[in-house]
Amino acid sequence: MDNKKKWGKAVQMISMLFLAAVISCCLSKNAMAKSKPVMPPENVSVQMKSVTSLKIKWNKSENADGYIIYKYNKRAKKYVRVHTAKKNQRSWVDKNLKTGKVYQYKVASYKMVKGKKKKSKKSYAVSAITHTKRSKKVNALIISLYANSENEMGICSDLLISDDVLGEDTKASDPVVISDKLVWSSSDESIAKVDQNGRVTAMEKEGTCYITARAHNGVKEKIKMNIVNYARPKSFPYYNGGKEYVNIMLTDYRENVFNIATYFTINKNEDVWGTIKMDDEGNITGYPDFDNIAEIEEDVRTILANFPLVTEIFYSNERVEFFMKYDKYGSSYCRIDYRIDDDMSDASGRLAPHWAYTQFSPM
Repeated sequence: MDNKKKWGKAVQMISMLFLAAVISCCLSKNAMAKSKPVMPPENVSVQMKSVTSLKIKWNKSENADGYIIYKYNKRAKKYVRVHTAKKNQRSWVDKNLKTGKVYQYKVASYKMVKGKKKKSKKSYAVSAITHTKRSKKVNALIISLYANSENEMGICSDLLISDDVLGEDTKASDPVVISDKLVWSSSDESIAKVDQNGRVTAMEKEGTCYITARAHNGVKEKIKMNIVNYARPKSFPYYNGGKEYVNIMLTDYRENVFNIATYFTINKNEDVWGTIKMDDEGNITGYPDFDNIAEIEEDVRTILANFPLVTEIFYSNERVEFFMKYDKYGSSYCRIDYRIDDDMSDASGRLAPHWAYTQFSPM
C-alpha cells in the first residue's frame, strides 16, 4: 500500500512537472511572438527649416515606442545621439546651426523591453546644407525620372536625374546641389534590377515593379516599369509558318532557343561577344566567361548536337543569332536573330518583336 502511495505521488509529481514545462514553453512562445524586432523608420529625409535649422522627418515604424536621432560628429568620426523622440513624433528640428554647413543624420527606432531601450539599426544617412537664398550650394528638391523606348519595352536602359534639379527657395544663378549622387533600388529584383548608376536590367520574370531614386537628403522619386520578356514570345504574330527549318526551331527547340536568348538578355555585356560551336569530337567552344554559364550549357548542346543544321550560335551585347546551313559548303543558309535593342519592325522575315529570320537561299 505504501508503495502504491509512493508510486501515485511520483506520477502526480511527474505530471505536474510536465504541465509546468508545457506552460513555460507556451509562455516563451507567446513572449517570442509578441517581441517582434523593431525596424528602423522608413522615408527618412531632411529639409531646410531656416538658414540656421534643419527639419528631420521619418515614417512610423511598427512596434516602435520612440525614435532616436543621430547626427554625424566630425571630431568623433561617428554618429552621436542628439535627440530622443516620442512614439507619436514624426519630425524634429535641429536648431542653432551654422549657415553654409552640411549636416548628416540617421534615425533609429527603439522599443522598451524590461525597462531598457532595445534599438533598431540606424536608417540610411541623409544630409542637407543650411544656406541663404543666394547660395550656390543647395539641397536637392526634385528628382525627374524618365524612361526611353527601351525601358518601355522592358529592356535595359538608363534612368537619369534631370538637369532641372533645383535648390530650395534659391535666387542664385546656376545653383549646385551639394551631392548629385542617387541611391537606386527596385521594388522587386526578380522582375528588374538596378545598379547604382541607374541602369536597369530586366530579368526573366515578367511583371510590374518600381525603380526608386533617392537623393542625398532623402527626396525620392520612382518610375513604374512594365517588364516583358521578349526573348520568350507567347506567339509569333508576324510569321505565316511557311519556312520548314524555322518551324523546327520554333517548335522542337523552342524552349532551348528561348532559354539562350533570355540568358543573353540578362547577362548582356558591352565587351563580350563570340561564337559558340561544336567541333568534330563533340566539344563545345566559345562560351563567354560568365559564372552562371552552366544555365544554358544543356540548351546549347541540345541544339548543336541534335539539330545539325545549326552550326553556330553568335552572341553579343545586342543580339543572339542561330546560324543554319543547308549544305556542307555553307553557300545555302539561314539565320534566326534575337536583337535585344531592336524590335525588328523593318525586317522582311519578322517573326515577333525582337525576332526575325533571314534566308539567303531557297530551302
